[in-house]
Amino acid sequence: GGYVDEIIKGKIDTTLLGMVMGGWLDDVPEEQKAAIVDQATEEMRDAAGLNSPFLVRSLCWLWDGITMDWGQPTGNWTAFSTTLTPDVRILIRDRLPRSLLIFGTGTLLLFFVSLFLALGLSRRYGGWQEKVVLALSPLSAVPAWTYGILLTLIFLKSFGGFSSGGTLDAWPDEFSLAYIPIFLKHMLLPTLSIFLSGIFLSIYTWRTFFLLYSNEDYVEIARAKGLPARMIERRYILRPGLPTVLTSFALLSILLWQEIIALERFFNVEGIGRLFYGAIRAFDTPVILGLVTTFAYLLAITVFLLDIAYAIVDPRVKVENSKPVLRRTASRKGSNWRFWKKRDRSPIPQHFALSAQGNPDRTPKTTFSSKVKSIWRGILAKKPVLVEVFKNPAAIIGTLIISGLVAISIYTVISLPYDEAITLWRGDHDIWLQNPAKAQPAWTNLFRKDDLPVTMVLSTRDGTAAKTVSAASEEMTEIAVPFRFDYQYGGFPQELAVRTEAQFDEKRPLLTLTWITPDERELDLGSISLSKSDTYYFSQDDRLQRKFDGRPAQEAVFAAPEGDGTLPLKGIHTLLVKAFVFEQDADVEAEFTLYGQVHGLAGTDNRRRDLTVALQWGTPIALAFGVLAALATTVSSVLIAGVSVWYGGWVDSLLQRITEINMVLPFLPVAIMVFTLYSRSFWVILGVVVILSIFGTAIKNYRAIFLQVKQDGYIEAAQAYGASDRRIIFRYMLPRIGTYLLPQMLILIPAYVFLEATLAFLGVSDPDLPTWGKVIVDALEYGIYSGDYYWVLEPLGLLLLTAFAFLLLGYAMERVFDPRLK
Repeated sequence: GGYVDEIIKGKIDTTLLGMVMGGWLDDVPEEQKAAIVDQATEEMRDAAGLNSPFLVRSLCWLWDGITMDWGQPTGNWTAFSTTLTPDVRILIRDRLPRSLLIFGTGTLLLFFVSLFLALGLSRRYGGWQEKVVLALSPLSAVPAWTYGILLTLIFLKSFGGFSSGGTLDAWPDEFSLAYIPIFLKHMLLPTLSIFLSGIFLSIYTWRTFFLLYSNEDYVEIARAKGLPARMIERRYILRPGLPTVLTSFALLSILLWQEIIALERFFNVEGIGRLFYGAIRAFDTPVILGLVTTFAYLLAITVFLLDIAYAIVDPRVKVENSKPVLRRTASRKGSNWRFWKKRDRSPIPQHFALSAQGNPDRTPKTTFSSKVKSIWRGILAKKPVLVEVFKNPAAIIGTLIISGLVAISIYTVISLPYDEAITLWRGDHDIWLQNPAKAQPAWTNLFRKDDLPVTMVLSTRDGTAAKTVSAASEEMTEIAVPFRFDYQYGGFPQELAVRTEAQFDEKRPLLTLTWITPDERELDLGSISLSKSDTYYFSQDDRLQRKFDGRPAQEAVFAAPEGDGTLPLKGIHTLLVKAFVFEQDADVEAEFTLYGQVHGLAGTDNRRRDLTVALQWGTPIALAFGVLAALATTVSSVLIAGVSVWYGGWVDSLLQRITEINMVLPFLPVAIMVFTLYSRSFWVILGVVVILSIFGTAIKNYRAIFLQVKQDGYIEAAQAYGASDRRIIFRYMLPRIGTYLLPQMLILIPAYVFLEATLAFLGVSDPDLPTWGKVIVDALEYGIYSGDYYWVLEPLGLLLLTAFAFLLLGYAMERVFDPRLK
């Protein structure tokens, strides 16, 4: 329905238009053509099901989708398929094995290496190895495509010609042993990226489970019997812990399945991830819908195999056909159908009768502000614990970094308003005309022995250059402008340019250029005839290039006469500009620009834009996206979990089924599909992310906590004096987990910060906002392979810094609030 209906209507109209242009109705009178086309359009729409009721045709589209009847792609994919007219199923079938090869190898390597190292780490509890893994565990919050960028930079810098992509020159039709070295070469970096994105957190998490099992009585008995350590680990520690390990690995696999979209897009792997990216760029709706369904099936298969693995690794888990029995306590019997009505009051237990009599108003009024205050008081009740948190060095470092990012965000919003930032970032080329293209940040000179040149601008308009006017003859006036500057740099400039603005009526002025070096040599650079406004670039003058034997003019004029000419001559250089005008009121203003190799705090891109604008505005955007998404998701999830546990019955069953269905839906592909087909507004993106994230694993975690809280005595006491459902949920249950929510929300923020960057990396982002992700995309396209590493490392470094800050603070709070994690 909706947009899909419009797509089908558009395909019908396009088909009929092509038939008419191909001569379908050439022999039909002109006055009858319109009626025939309208009739054919109506018949084709009826055949496609568009005339059926909305619900009926939507169910038909749904059935076609889940039965893989996706039809023909709207884009041209013949170059990527073995058939001339491929349908969507053939396209996906051809690409899926390549994704399975890359993804399967990486995930299996991650599983077995993590398992082996986690067992070894459990034997060295408290050692330096454990501390190293704990310190590196925040690295697992970084998505695989980020590691792909870093590994590519390392390999390109170290091994120059090493292939960093996953694309093969030709995909073999049959397997041969001779192909193995070729495959390994192209698979190395993608596989290594998947491996690094999950290794540290997997080791630390699984090591914790193994430690719990290693303290069981039967393990101590096995040790007392003298069994070998390897046998104890394999039979008594690893075996009972495998269900938990497999669950953790399955959840990680589900996440990685979706990350291959960005990973294959970066490494040019011709798999389903890159096909999805291409379909987004081509707005090929049938391919997009087919791939979303494929990802959903892959995730469902992963969960299905996990259930089978449970029964294999743990004999206590059996598959039965018996129906579950829902048990209700006597106090909640018969209350589920009244979920939307006032709940029946349970009989007051005798030992609470006195307290109930002393409280005639048994349902105090609860306002939103009182709910917030109650939760806040629950957090402040742990004030000594919060003080303990900030004694942790990691928490202090994380807080300082977050404070700095917040300060940058506030300064950016005040000093560079949104409209001005958009004008600068989306402005035309003239705004950045005086900036060099692809210049490194100015602070790189701090790490060099010889400084690279910075940009210099000398102009007669602002007084940085003076002009003298003298009469050359009765009909000609000479305007001389000497541009003098001290050049003390160890490299050559990018470019030299002279801009002029002339005032005249008919006779155009003549401009001559002479370069005077520090050793008093004069180099004649020629002359040009001026128009009203001119810009003369030294490197674009073929006459100069021939004069200097093919060497760029911006290097030749600075080259020292002795030596091989690879070093510039330091000292006072002068560009003497003389303009000869032939009219009485004629005048010429001149400006000289020396484009350096370094510029500003963050450098520039290929369009001469100052990257500081994007890096500054990327900070509040990343923080706003991460914090708002994490806050909305956490609050919504905990409220739903509280309602689910408190009301129980069919309410709990319904919410849990929705959660389980949502958990196997491909989050990233669905989100990208919505963004592509409907809106790319920042707020729409944020809203969709929150909606898709609410019903996830967080509800399961909070539900487990609320099930324990519900059994506490004070909850029964609140029921006894007649507290309402809302009061019990907001005033008694939620405050109990207030200190648990804060670290969980902080740990969740980096995931959403990287999600915004991932969406921008895939081209799904607000077209106006300058963000870190967009800078990375431009750098990968125009800068990384030309050696401009600063361009990608700066936004990537800010992403990593933001993620580390929140993770350090979140992990510190988590370890203090939960003594078992210390």
